[in-house]
Amino acid sequence: MSLGEFLSFGYIAAMLLAALLIPLSGVAWLAVGSRAALIWTVVYLALILYFPNASWGVVDTDASRNFYTRGTGMFYFSAVNILLFGLVFQSALGRGFGALTAAKHNLGKIALVFWLLFFGNVVVGVISGVHWFELIGYSGVLNVINFMLLFFVLMAAVQKSGDLDRFIDFFLFCAATRAVWGLVRFVAMGGDPANFYSNVQKIAIKLTFFDINDSLIATVAVFILAWRLVHGLQEGRWRKWLYIGLIALELFVIIFSYRRTAWGGLALAAILFAITQERRIRYPLYLAYLGLGLPLLAYKMLKRSGDAGGGGSFLERMLPDIAQGGSINFDSGRFVELAAAWDSIKESPLWGLGVWGRYSGFRYTELAWHRGDFGWMHSGVLHMMLKTGLIGVAISSMIILLVFHCAKKNWRSLPKNESGLLLAGAAGLLFMIPTWLLGTPVIEYRTMQLLALCCALPYIAIHVSKLKQE
Repeated sequence: MSLGEFLSFGYIAAMLLAALLIPLSGVAWLAVGSRAALIWTVVYLALILYFPNASWGVVDTDASRNFYTRGTGMFYFSAVNILLFGLVFQSALGRGFGALTAAKHNLGKIALVFWLLFFGNVVVGVISGVHWFELIGYSGVLNVINFMLLFFVLMAAVQKSGDLDRFIDFFLFCAATRAVWGLVRFVAMGGDPANFYSNVQKIAIKLTFFDINDSLIATVAVFILAWRLVHGLQEGRWRKWLYIGLIALELFVIIFSYRRTAWGGLALAAILFAITQERRIRYPLYLAYLGLGLPLLAYKMLKRSGDAGGGGSFLERMLPDIAQGGSINFDSGRFVELAAAWDSIKESPLWGLGVWGRYSGFRYTELAWHRGDFGWMHSGVLHMMLKTGLIGVAISSMIILLVFHCAKKNWRSLPKNESGLLLAGAAGLLFMIPTWLLGTPVIEYRTMQLLALCCALPYIAIHVSKLKQE
């Protein structure tokens, strides 16, 4: 056995052992008053926050081995997914024994509708002779289920008012250290090796992080730090300058990711931050966005496109993979994948083609890079529509809308600290809207887990605010 195989086996064994020990030790610790639920959740989230999901664009095949697929060859579910199952078991036992009190939320009914839709798909699939691994595959809606499982865990992870502050400090520490690593690698090591633009499209740029989730983490961190600065929640001048430096570092991570979905998401989060401030702060922020933010992003977008736009119009130089002849083209370039998917979705728009469904992309030569795997595409909305139809799209949209409704209803009435955390979760969801429209969030384990964290933050903030009043 080689060293690499030994380490891989050890990693998987450690995950499985942890998945078994978490519920057992968790219940034992809870019985004597330990914060086991939060501790194990933090351990799990540390893995999610630090390990990237990007292997797209990596030249070295060994470097492209994905952390989130380790263990799938042996157990079907990945090792980190099995660890999540252990957390769910612990949380369920803790609630059953009365050791954990869950935060209240408004997503229970819509989650039940999704589970009914999923099990309906399973029944139809079994009757139709579909193999079981296609029914619960990661290219289906398994990660939506994982999203709900982590949300379930997070609702009972914070049991005391001080736990949320420690949890956010942990999140900011992970975000800061990850950003420092991104800066060091960008300056001294040529940037992220998962550089699709340089390695595949031959555009001479280097990146901080290609994985959209690192920009999501940075955006949520920027929102929290900026909120603390504006509302005087930092202690001491040194901490003020630390926050300013971290904000600059996190913005660097986002801007130099060269991901257009990240830039669009940052703009949405920035608008949310501005409209939730007093007028004396709001309008200077708008001016800064227009005077500094837009020109900078336009410049970086032109640089990102390289020579692809040629001597075409401004739109073609900004969006060379989308625009041709001075207008948006849906028959070639980036959108051809979505057009191919839509041609198949039209066969059953209400129910979709089943969680095992595939679209017909073989007649499009531009989609040869799919290598015959047409079970996914660059749109979370169309992915849900392909697998679960308009009903699934309505369910996923309703989840996001219900979180926004909760945030809008409660942010003004909470203390400043909890209000900022509630809005930071909403900002994270806003950030992911461009990715949900034009990215691959549903098939990415890390993405759906971080979306669960963003969805959970508003409810946890409200829960902690109530604990402080007791």
